[in-house]
Amino acid sequence: MQLLSKNELSNQLIEILDANEVKTDQLSCVLYSQDVYTKDKSSAMVIQPSSTEKLAEAVLTITQAGYSVVARGGGMSYTRGYVPDEEHSVIIDMSALNSVIEVNTKDMYVTVECGCSWEKLYQTLKDYNLRTPFWGTLSGRFATVGGSLSQNGIFWGSAQHGFAVDSVLSLEVILSDGKTINTGSAAKQETKPFTRHFGPDLTGLFCNDSAALGIKTKATIRLIPEALHKGSTSISFTEFNHQAELMSEVARQGLASECFGFDPFLQAQRLQRESLGKDIKSLFGVMKAAGSVGKALKAGSKIALAGRDFIESECWSVHFMVEDWTEQGVELKLNRINQLAKDLQGTVVENTIPKVLSANPFGPVNNMVGPKGERWVPVHALVPHSSAQEAYNATEAVFKKHADAIAKHNIGIGYLLATVSSTVFVLEPVFFWPDELNELHKSAVEPAHLKRLPGFSANPAASEALSAIRADLMATYADSGYVHMQLGKTYKFKEVVDKENYQLLSDIKNMLDANNRLNPGCLGFN
Repeated sequence: MQLLSKNELSNQLIEILDANEVKTDQLSCVLYSQDVYTKDKSSAMVIQPSSTEKLAEAVLTITQAGYSVVARGGGMSYTRGYVPDEEHSVIIDMSALNSVIEVNTKDMYVTVECGCSWEKLYQTLKDYNLRTPFWGTLSGRFATVGGSLSQNGIFWGSAQHGFAVDSVLSLEVILSDGKTINTGSAAKQETKPFTRHFGPDLTGLFCNDSAALGIKTKATIRLIPEALHKGSTSISFTEFNHQAELMSEVARQGLASECFGFDPFLQAQRLQRESLGKDIKSLFGVMKAAGSVGKALKAGSKIALAGRDFIESECWSVHFMVEDWTEQGVELKLNRINQLAKDLQGTVVENTIPKVLSANPFGPVNNMVGPKGERWVPVHALVPHSSAQEAYNATEAVFKKHADAIAKHNIGIGYLLATVSSTVFVLEPVFFWPDELNELHKSAVEPAHLKRLPGFSANPAASEALSAIRADLMATYADSGYVHMQLGKTYKFKEVVDKENYQLLSDIKNMLDANNRLNPGCLGFN
């Protein structure tokens, strides 16, 4: 395959796309080629197609020119999913393909272009009193539907409805040769994308693939009615094991729509970064969401009085959000959760955090940096409920092994905990370390927030130490049989999955992308 020069390829792409949809400047190539954690090779160019037809033609042109194609959503991931492995690569910025194409209230599905953010989709569906079962990540102001389906994601709706990919009915996908296919019932000519299952599940094939098998351009997702009544509760514990057991039992009983917890360190970080009850915008949002003047005043006064001291600093905390068709139903679920908590030596505290988050589900992404401007990155493990304590112990053993480096380089470590549907416990160690921010941080974090941060200069020694800790932790998780979302080019997959499974995937990859031009390096495809 003859590799075209950068100028030759850009000229060909300008003939297909508008001139302003092809970027070859260094600033764009650097910015769009890095994720929250990794800055490595820069792409040769970035394209921002405004139609799927143009994108399909552009993909064929790029792959025929010998370049690789890497699709990028909102840029909020941290596992090198869209960080190029090759300098001769073209980043596809999907942000212009962001339309909500159809809201079908009779057949209960919505079709969107994959560059649509979760926030835009949620706001659009609010007018219909509907939403998707999984309805976004915390970074949903930027994070896109396509990005979440490529990487998988959790948060809003996950405790009840599962992962992002579990709500999808159908996909439109562009292959490396520019051909377009549809999955689910939409694969049958002149048939609506109303069901996922029509023969083997090809929709699932193109999920969790980091766009290494195909580039998702449209997604059809199930709709459900927005619940009429919502509530929340927060519980504090002195020990991990009691908090984890409560989270697992609530998941088994299906009581919560969202469930997330913090260890004392991460809780303190969060309270330093967010003023919560003292933040007028957050307080106003909570009061506005309360539904009536009386409820608004009650909610606002309770948060204002609680301030930042509603949870003791040395405690673990877990937060549950529940939904139901009646106020009584909400109260029954909350009472059940609170009673389970008391049986496990938990203490019910003011539910400030879930109230603020519920009122502002897609806030700024300022939490992608620490309270003083530290760098931030997580690692996670998905385990069955019965393995939560084991996973925590294994994680703590790794940290003990690296205790000297952690202390020497002032690396802060916390835990984010969550549940997904009734079967999955999520353990996510989160790292903060003093180092300079990259271009993506400066682009995504609010300028006023950045100004308030002292910040740090480059600290390669701390970064190297952190890299070694993360690598050790991920190796431990791989050896323990834990699995992951957001595989990208970071987590082990080829090395740990059954050889027969990987051979089948390799054969499919070979058929769909014989020259490995779609995001080479992802899932071990080299």
